[in-house]
Amino acid sequence: MSFRNDMLEAAALQLALDMSCRPEDFLSIKNTVTYSSLLSGRRIFRDEKDFFRIASFGNGAVATVSEEIYPFAKDLLGSVKGTELFDAKAIFHINRELAKHGKAIGSFNQYYLPVSPYYYPDLSGYRIKIYDEEAIPSLYEDKRFSNALMYENKLGRHDVIAVCAMDGNKIYAIAGASNDSERFWQIGIDVLPEYRGRGTATVLVSALTKEILMRGAVPYYGTWWSNIASRNVARKAGYYPAWVEMTAVDM
Repeated sequence: MSFRNDMLEAAALQLALDMSCRPEDFLSIKNTVTYSSLLSGRRIFRDEKDFFRIASFGNGAVATVSEEIYPFAKDLLGSVKGTELFDAKAIFHINRELAKHGKAIGSFNQYYLPVSPYYYPDLSGYRIKIYDEEAIPSLYEDKRFSNALMYENKLGRHDVIAVCAMDGNKIYAIAGASNDSERFWQIGIDVLPEYRGRGTATVLVSALTKEILMRGAVPYYGTWWSNIASRNVARKAGYYPAWVEMTAVDM
């Protein structure tokens, strides 16, 4: 059994660094449990080890956990199928155990990768302006695009490129990318309310995808399960669901 394409394999290599496992663990129908650690090259979301985190590419699941909860995770993943770990019944048991440690599941995220080969967008009808890393701070005075921009440098993770849609001199939509790791750049998108429903989000995500690929990085798109509008943008922009994750946070 192998990965469907090189980009999916690259994602497995990235998550192996994030979760202290082997890339091939995401192909297995069996679940894997590891002790969490801070490996070089991981996606930098925090400066501390994961307490409890699970990811699945649709086969088995991989959990990376702290020593405190390792026995529970080992028992859980030894008795529940990987895809079923994201169901309500399993989440109930997980949260009940996490509560003993002052934790709870904080998010269920769906992550998308672009199809390969990627078909670049038709930008006719749009006035697009690209901001490279050095120019992005000039966008920070406008705080209305928090889904597209980080507005900060956090542990080295920061905005590296932005694609803006212009109405005259006014920016009304931004697709931005953060360097979650050296190779994996995550896309976010914001469109001002009065400009929504025109397909702008799809066009900007596609345009940003092109720019990221041209820079030799891997673009990926994340959203939570209930955000139907965002999931539709990913689909229309040529992305497909690649993996899911859940992570524990402090209560």
